[in-house]
Amino acid sequence: MMVSAVDKAGVAQILKYKIAGKTGTAQVPNFKSGGYSDDLIHSYAGFFPASDPRFIILLKLDKPQAPLAGATVVPAFKELAQFIINYYNISPDNL
Repeated sequence: MMVSAVDKAGVAQILKYKIAGKTGTAQVPNFKSGGYSDDLIHSYAGFFPASDPRFIILLKLDKPQAPLAGATVVPAFKELAQFIINYYNISPDNL
């Protein structure tokens, strides 16, 4: 399901690799007055290569400047995953 989420959204896709991942967006509670503040937390958890996972990444951003995680934390995940793939010379699993 997480590979499908990446394939459908496309933001975290890396050519020739099956990437699994999922975003999360949470409202920050307002402890003084109750309810929630206008602040958000974005998170993204993913692993790769999906066919034989070697790496897991969890990223969290407090108070992001954009309302959707796809515009903030997902590009950061993709950049880090691409760096790791290149650094460790991980073979493609989605030819």
